[in-house]
This record gives sequence, structure tokens and C-alpha cells, in this order.
Amino acid sequence: MSKIFGFFTHPLLITLIGMIAAALVIWYVGPLIAVGSIRPFEPEWVRWTLILLVALVLIGRRVWRFTRAKMASRKLMEGLTKSPANRPAGPSESQQEIQLLGQRFEEAVATLRKVRLEGRGGRVSGLIARSSSQYLYELPWYVFIGPPGSGKTTALINSGLKFPLAEKLGSQSIKGVGGTRNCDWWFTDEAVLIDTAGRYTTQDSDQNVDKAAWDGFLDLLKKFRPRRPINGILLTISASDMLTQSPRERAAHAEAARARIGELYERLQIRFPIYVLVTKVDLLAGFTEFFSDLSKEERAQVWGTSFTFSQEPNAPDPLPSLDGEWAGLLRRLFDRQPQRLRDEKDLQKRALIFGFPQQVAALKPAVLDFLGQVFVTSRFGAAPLLRGMYFTSGTQEGRPIDRVVGNIARAFGFDGSPLALQTSSGRSYFLTRLLNDVIFEEQALAGTNIKWEKRRLAIKWGAYIACAVLGVGLLAAWAISYGRNSSYIKDVDQRTNVVKQQVSDLPAKADTNVVALLPVLDAVRGLPRTDAVADGAPMSMTYGLYQGTKLQAGADQAYRSLLRNAFLPRLIYRIEDRLRSIPANDLEQTYEVLKVYLMLQDRTHLEPEYAAAAIEFDWDESLPRSVTTDQRAALGEHLKTLLAQDDYSSPLPPDPLLIASARSALTRFGLPQRVYSRLKREGIGADYPEFSVATKGGPSASLVFQRVSNQPLTKGVPGLYSYNGYHSGFLSRVGEVSKQLGDEQSWVLGTADPSALDQAKDLLGGEGVSEQVRRLYLQDYVRVWEEFIADVKLKKATSLSESIQTARILSAPDSPIPLLMRAIVRETTLATKQDAEKDITDKATDKINQKKDQLAKLFGGDKKKDDSPTAGKTLESIVDDRFASLRYWVMGPGDGVPSPMDGALKLVNDVYVMLSNTETAVQSGNPPPPSDAPARVKAEAARMPDPFKSMLQDLSGVGSSQALQETRNNLSKGIAQSFGDFCAKAINGRYPFSASSAKDVTSDDFAALFASGGMIDQYFQQSLSQYVDTATKPWSLKKVEGVPMGYAGSLANFERADGIKKVFFRMGSQASYRYEFKPVNMDAGITRFLLDVDGQSVNYAHGPVQPKWISWPGPGGASIVRLTVEPAGASGSGYTTEGPWALFRLFDKAKVERTAQPEKMFITFSFDGRDVRFEVTAGSVQNPYGLQDLRSFSCPRGLN
Repeated sequence: MSKIFGFFTHPLLITLIGMIAAALVIWYVGPLIAVGSIRPFEPEWVRWTLILLVALVLIGRRVWRFTRAKMASRKLMEGLTKSPANRPAGPSESQQEIQLLGQRFEEAVATLRKVRLEGRGGRVSGLIARSSSQYLYELPWYVFIGPPGSGKTTALINSGLKFPLAEKLGSQSIKGVGGTRNCDWWFTDEAVLIDTAGRYTTQDSDQNVDKAAWDGFLDLLKKFRPRRPINGILLTISASDMLTQSPRERAAHAEAARARIGELYERLQIRFPIYVLVTKVDLLAGFTEFFSDLSKEERAQVWGTSFTFSQEPNAPDPLPSLDGEWAGLLRRLFDRQPQRLRDEKDLQKRALIFGFPQQVAALKPAVLDFLGQVFVTSRFGAAPLLRGMYFTSGTQEGRPIDRVVGNIARAFGFDGSPLALQTSSGRSYFLTRLLNDVIFEEQALAGTNIKWEKRRLAIKWGAYIACAVLGVGLLAAWAISYGRNSSYIKDVDQRTNVVKQQVSDLPAKADTNVVALLPVLDAVRGLPRTDAVADGAPMSMTYGLYQGTKLQAGADQAYRSLLRNAFLPRLIYRIEDRLRSIPANDLEQTYEVLKVYLMLQDRTHLEPEYAAAAIEFDWDESLPRSVTTDQRAALGEHLKTLLAQDDYSSPLPPDPLLIASARSALTRFGLPQRVYSRLKREGIGADYPEFSVATKGGPSASLVFQRVSNQPLTKGVPGLYSYNGYHSGFLSRVGEVSKQLGDEQSWVLGTADPSALDQAKDLLGGEGVSEQVRRLYLQDYVRVWEEFIADVKLKKATSLSESIQTARILSAPDSPIPLLMRAIVRETTLATKQDAEKDITDKATDKINQKKDQLAKLFGGDKKKDDSPTAGKTLESIVDDRFASLRYWVMGPGDGVPSPMDGALKLVNDVYVMLSNTETAVQSGNPPPPSDAPARVKAEAARMPDPFKSMLQDLSGVGSSQALQETRNNLSKGIAQSFGDFCAKAINGRYPFSASSAKDVTSDDFAALFASGGMIDQYFQQSLSQYVDTATKPWSLKKVEGVPMGYAGSLANFERADGIKKVFFRMGSQASYRYEFKPVNMDAGITRFLLDVDGQSVNYAHGPVQPKWISWPGPGGASIVRLTVEPAGASGSGYTTEGPWALFRLFDKAKVERTAQPEKMFITFSFDGRDVRFEVTAGSVQNPYGLQDLRSFSCPRGLN
């Protein structure tokens, strides 16, 4: 029955039944599930996919568990076979013995890998049996604790368990290695048992190493068996030991057992059941006789007691209840005793049967004492899980112990005769069902690792909660999605009604206003794009219910219809208007617009990219500026969508009169012009790099060159107009495009294709279409390069140092000039080809000439010989001849003869030397040294080609000008350094230069500045006089080597200083001047006038007029002037002035009247209405007082 139950409860069978049930539910119930009008599981492929996913999940889970068990078992066994390398041999073993043990253990593990251990549910056949096979990882593990000789081995051998290794290795147990080297391993079909008897009594030389190895083994169990590292402990107690050991020996025995149990509890951190096995009960006198009548099945039963199970750490200690349980066992024995006594005929055996219950009773005190010492609650913090106590007998060997008789003999003082020695009967008592039906069946009683279990429980509940949340969330998501999609459909329906009205409001006859149609087009295309899906369908509208795709398909259909029936007619009307408005002489535009018009009318000739580009170009020119960039971009998108349709046709018929008119005008727009125009529009040569100064002039080009047009140096000649652009680009396409447009003209111009005969005549009569296109191209080639060459010039230098830098770069060995010029020559020499190219061309030309000769005979004989100047020249000579002079100037005549460019570069070097010498001279304050370089540049430049001619002229002229500017700058610096600062301090804000100032310019400062040989005069004579033309009024700067030095406003102050010097310092190094005072009139109220000028007196008292000369400074040396009148007036009798300019200050107090003679003036002094008038005459016509040079002078700060 158990096998049948195990079959139907097997996980694999349950999994299979679950898969079938799930598949049936999905297949038959799935189509019934609907969300609104959507049945997501109705399609068969959806259901098949879902069934497959469920099967994969279930099978994957089984495979994962199988793989995990296999990997865990492998890693566990690998860990078991690894012995610590640093463990020394024990006192009773050698390294060789350790190696032999390791090899034997590895052999056992390898054997176990080949042996499939049967599951707990028993063997069943077929697939179920194979799926029940377990690895050691999944079997229960038990630890035997008990001293050697306690009967463990005998009990296991006679337990009825099957040992897979017995047949392979000849032994049921295997000696452990590594952390279990003191243990024996027992591998059975039902469990793995580890006998720790060796650790029970071991006294290794290095206990720390031994303990670390054992702890490592326990950690290994925790790692690979995290829930239940072990499933229980089998504590074995020998009945003979309990009867024969002294209390001290029993206490030591209990201490060892307690230590072993403590190790496991502390290391593994779980509560596991402990089964106490009292072994060797057959050594109790009467055991064999008492139970000899039992059958095999009866001998397999359990004899003992199991305590009430509780996993709670604070559960009551079951040990006190053992006393009552023991009494119950004794009652069972006493109940059986009478029947056994009746059945047994042998009197001696009867005596033993009668005394057996007393023998068991005599065992109780020792066992209870032992167990009480082992299971001490405080030792573990929580009571160990004592599961039960059981009596067993593996075999009946040895001499039985009669505890009752012994006690009587000792009490009465005689020796009891020992019992006869027993021989093995080969029977086991009370073992088989104890292990299989009690201990192994309770393998799940072991408490789990608390931390691991909490983590596992958290993960488990987390998974449950996640599934629940996911399920609820999915239902909620469907509900929300359904509601939002319903609202979305309503919004689209409302928008559709509005758009329908907009479409119906469009004029019946289309016009050319495409912008007015733009809102309607955008609205139709964007019908499904409501605010809810403006940035794409939100997650809340998906989950399989999103309706936007279907709505968008309908909107797209309406949108394409509107493009064909409303947008396309407006485009056609606009192109017709454009075709009518094109100027009569703009034939290229007429051709292109007509071509687009015909494309829109007949899709067989449509080129979408070309048509779109042409229409957008028209929009750029015709649409008002109020049309925004976004609107233009939107129109372009609509246009591309229209042209991309494969099934559209024009709703308007073509205008035959308009087409005929355009074709008639285009008879003047030849095919060569159209071909050339097409080639340029196609971007022929765009693959080739643009020729620019930056790329061809070398790394220094950007330092010296610039463009006249201010374009960057990286811009230049397009790749179309380059040697490679011509030979590899233009020539490779000109023939093909010529043919294409020749074919195109049949439907654009409505002309028939030329016949082969016409083509042959064109070939013989002159240039064909390709040659004419080439001629147009080569003429443009010349124009483009001429404009480019004229646009290159030297960068304008802003200082002499920059000019020198430019000259140095241009004259250096890596000068950019030869690099640039040679590159220009290469690109403007088209007729020159490589030798291989010449061979191919010559061969092709020979063949063509042969064909032309044959055709010439067919069409009228030989052609006349061409005696024109261009006879024998190729079309490329159009370019080569135009730039022949430049080519010669750059390349020279060849044969080792230097080119003219080499001589020009030497002249550049001369300019560089001239400018460098000039800079050196200027820096030292000297004038530039003479040089003939500018003159030679002027003479040679006339024979040079552009752009080098203008470059050299600019370099020389600008350099010379900058040299003079540097000279001016040095002179300006010299002014400031020599006297400028002193001059400003000495005269600024001082009298007489500042008429209102109370402070005077001192005599010494005035002399130091303005005297002959003074600061100003000295600087002028030493540094400035050679550049100043003093013959001009005002003074001016001279020209230096024909280059003017410019204007210098400060020269006026030097000229004024010279005038001051001539007036004040004509007599020496001290300023001096003379005046003659002559009385003219004096008021009658004044009786006497006295003027004392630094010791010189002018006295007048209405007497004869006597002129008096006064010199300044006077002889008194006090620089004081006093004026006194008598009698004194109300304001006083006169006034006094003092200082180096005291006389001038006296004049300032009087009324001064100038005369026609500059040296003469009248001065009137007033005293309270009384006047004294003098005629004052200077010693020179250059009157010091009021001298304009003196009043206008200011200190020069530079030459500006």
C-alpha cells in the first residue's frame, strides 16, 4: 500500500498531471476569457505558446532541482575528500597511511557516484524509479555518538539496512578523511551515518588542527545542506558499560557525549532529535532466553519509548518522564513473563527468564544518571530535543551480566558463579523497524537553520506576494487599459467628426495654397494622436488592448486619399503657374519644371527624390516668409509620403498647350547644357576632397595665407574641378548622363530618339554631345580656378614682428608657397597623364579613328584637313593653355634649370633679411639700415604671375611700413623715457603754462626742459631731427626710402619748445628777457609811482619821461616785484608779486593792450580809479609775455 501511495504522490507524477491539467484549462477555458471585445487567448498559436511556456517552466523547475542536487552532491563529496594539507600524522598513523585512507575514501565516493540511491518512497519501476533516485545531498544524515565498543557497528551490520559499498569495496563502512578522519562513514540506501567514536576518545597531538578540520566538515554540511545539515544524533549507550562502569567513569562518558552534542549544536545552530540507543542489552542475564521465542518480524519491532515531540526551544524536559516510561516497559515485561515461564521447560532458563525484568530494572539508575548528566539544559541555553530511548541487540556474544545475583552475592559475602559465555546467534533484536520506521521516518523533525529558514521563508512569501500583486496588478492593468482605450476611441471619434468638417469645407476647385491645406493634412494623419498618446502609447493603454494601431491604419488610408485628391492637385496647379511665369530666357529652369510637371502627371517617369527637391525649392522661393520652418518641414513630409505611394495617379489631366509652349521654348536649351547642369546637380566629384589652401599649403599655410573673400582656408575649389574629379569623376559619368538625358528628352521634349545614322553623322561632323559638355565644363574649370587664385593673399600682418614671421615662413625650406603653387599646377594640368593611361588612351583613340575613317567613306569621303590653330589639341588644352605661364613659372623649363619661382623665393628671403635688420635697428633705437630689397621687389613683381605677385608686393610694402611704424613707436617710447614724465611734473598745472595756477614753474626746471641742450632740445637733436622736416610750417615727418612716416601731432610741441628756447634762452642757459618801461600817463591823484623789479627801479612823479630798461631776473636775486603809488588809496598803496615769474604775474594784474608791433604793448595799472599807463617794449619782436608757444605748449607723451 505504501508503494502505491508513494507512486501516486511522487513529485514527477504530480508535475505531469499538473501540466496536463494546465494545458486542458488553457486550451478549453482560454478562448472563453474576454476583456471587452478582445479575446487574447482565442488564437491557437497563443494557446500553444502558453502551454509550451507552462511546460517549460515546470520541466525547467524539475531540471533545475535535479541539477542543483547533482551539483550540491558533487561539491559536497569533493569537499569531503579534501584533507587539510598542513595536518600532521597522528601518533598512531603515518603519512602513507593518511594517503591510503584518502585514496580509499575517494574510491568510495567515485563508486557512490555510479550507484543510484533509492528514494524514501521505495523502489518503483520505470521512469518513476529513475526520477526517485537521490544523491547523498538529499539523503538524511545522522551522527553516531558513543565510545568505541558501545555496539554501534554491530547494531548497523545487523540492522537489515543495505550498504551499496559492501559489494564494491568488501566493507560496509569507510574510514573518513580530512575533518572526519577519526570517523567511520556508513552509506546505506536510506541514510548516511557517521560514527564519531574516534573523536569520542581521540587525543591528537594537535587538537586545534583536528578541531578546525572537524569544524570545516560541519561548515561544509551547513553550506550544501543549509536547511538540515544533519537529521539527528544516535547516542549509543552500552548496557554492559552502564552496569560495570564506576560513577566517575560514567561521568567521564557523559562529559564526552555532552561535548560531542554541544559541538554539533553550537556549530550547526539547529535543534535536531537525539535518539538514545541502549545497545548490548543481550548481555543482561536472561535476555536471550526471554526473547528466544520471537519470530523475525517480532524481533524487528521497536522496544523503547518515544517522547512527546515539540520544536519549541522552551518545551518541557522529557527526561523526568523517562522514569514512568521505564516502568511501563517493565510492566510489559512482567506481563509477558508468565507465558514465557510456562513455555520454557529448562529450569535454569526459567530462572533467567524470571530474573530478566529485574535485570532491566537494575539498569535504570545508571542510565538515568548518565542521561541526566548528558542533557543538562543550561549547557545549551535550550533543552536538547531528546526524542526517545530504545533497547537494541545486534548479536548475542560475550558473557552476560547478572546484576541481581551479583548484588546478592556481595550482600551475603560469597562469589556468584559467572554465567556461560554466549556465542553469536546471527540474530538482531529491536533494530530494523527502529531505524527504518522511527528514526529515518522522522528525518524532517530536525529543526532547520533559523537564519536560512527565515531567509527562505522571506523569499517564499515574497514570491507569493509578488505573484498575488502581479495577478491583481495585471487585472487592474487590463481594467485601466480597457477604460483608457475606450476613452481614447471616443476622443478619436470626436476628432474624426471635426476633421470631416474641415475636409468638407475645402474649396471644390483646388488652388495653389498648400499651406492652407496643411492643418487638414496634419489633422487627418494625426487623428489617432490624441493627448493620451502624444508621446507614444503609455503602458497603461497596452497589455494587449491598445487600439491605436488599428485606428492609425484607418487614418493612414484617409490621409493617403487626401494627399491624392487635394494635395497633389495643388502641387500641379502650382507647377503650372511656375511654368507659365518662368522668364523666356531661363531655359534650364523651364526644362526642370516641365520635367517635374510631367513626372507628377505620369508616374512611370517619376523620380521621387528629384521631384521632392524641385518642389521644395519652389516652396523656398514662393511661400511667404510668414510660413514657419516647422510648417515647411511638415509640407516636406507630406510631399515625401505622396511621392512614395505606388498606386497614385493624377486626378487632373495635363495641360497640352502649356506643355507645347514649354517644349517649343526649350528648343534653344541644348542637350549639352542640360547634361552639364544635371552632372552638377548630381554632385559629380563630391567624393573627391576639396582643394584648399589649408590642405595643400602645408602646416604653415594657415599662419600666412587668408582669403580675400574672407572664406576660411579650409574652403576652396570643389572636388568636381580637380584632376581626379575630371578624369575619374566627370569623364566617367558624362557619357552615361548624356545618353540618359538623350533618352529622357523623348518624354520631356516629345522628340523621337535619334537614329543610329544620325548619331554616326554627329560623330563625323564635329563634336558630339559629350565633347560639348566637356567644353562647357572645362570653361567653368578655368573660371573657378582663376577666381580661387585671385582670392588667395597673404594674411595682413599687424606688426613688424608678424611681417618678419611671415617672411621667415615663406622663405623657409618648407615654405607653403612652392607646396601651394605646385599643387595648383597639378590640378590645372589636365592633358598630362601617366604613361599607362597614355597607352590605354592611344589604343582607344586608334580604334576610334579607324571606325571614323570607315564611316567617313560611307558618308561622303574623307574629312577635310583641319588647319585651325587648335588643330591637334585636346579639349583639356582649354585649361592647360590658360595656366601655362603659371606652370612655367612654377616648374621652369626642366632639365635641371631652376624655375622662376626659385628666384622669387630668394627675393622673399632678401625681404626677410631686410625686415630682420630693420627690427634689430629699431630695437636698439637706431634708424633702419638701407636696403635695395623693396626696389628689387617692385621691379621683379611685375614679371610674376598671381597670386605670388600680389603676395610679394604686400610683404615688402607692409613690412617697410611696419618698420617705420616701429621706428615711430620707439621714438614715442623715447620721449616718455627721456623727458616726458619730468616735463609733466615740472609744468603741468603750473604758471605760466597754466595762467590761473598759483604754482610757478621753477627757473631750474624751465631751463632743464627748454634751454639749448636741455632735455627737449637734446632728445630732438639726437633722436628725432633726422626724421623731421623743420623747413615746413608746421614741422612734419620726412619720407624714409619713399615711404611716409605718417602724421605726428606732437611735433607741434617740439616746434613750440624750439620757439620758447629762442625767446627765453638766447643769452645763455638761464631764461632771461628785457623790457623797456616808458611812462605815458599818470592820474593827477597819484603824485608818485615807484616800480621795484628785483632791485631795478622805475620812478615817475609827473616829471620828464625817462624810459628805463629792466632785465629779468634782476640783480637783486630775490625774484620780487613791488609796485607803490603815493598817496595810497583805499585799497592800499600798491601790490607785490614774487617768484620766477613775478614780472609776468604783475603784467597779469594790469590791463595789457597789444599793438601792431609784437614787441610793444601798453600796460595800465589802476588804483581806486586812478590809472598809471606805461609803454612796455620787449627786447625782441618775440615778446616773452603772451608768447603763443608758451601758452599752447603741452608736454609730448609720444610721437602721435
